[in-house]
Amino acid sequence: MMAWKDEDMIDTLAAAYAEIGDFDSAVRYAAQALAVKGISPQDAKAFREHLAWFQQRERFLVSQ
Repeated sequence: MMAWKDEDMIDTLAAAYAEIGDFDSAVRYAAQALAVKGISPQDAKAFREHLAWFQQRERFLVSQ
């Protein structure tokens, strides 16, 4: 297993899994992004929101 340390990339991977409907993987990677040591409070808040969406089987919504 690869030890990823870039929380933004892990969160992006989680969003990609959600986009294709693989919410189990999306939840797993969103939780992994939250577990990265030293993430900023702002990132942690966003990742918790993403995790909640994925747990409800909802895709990540990007506002434009």
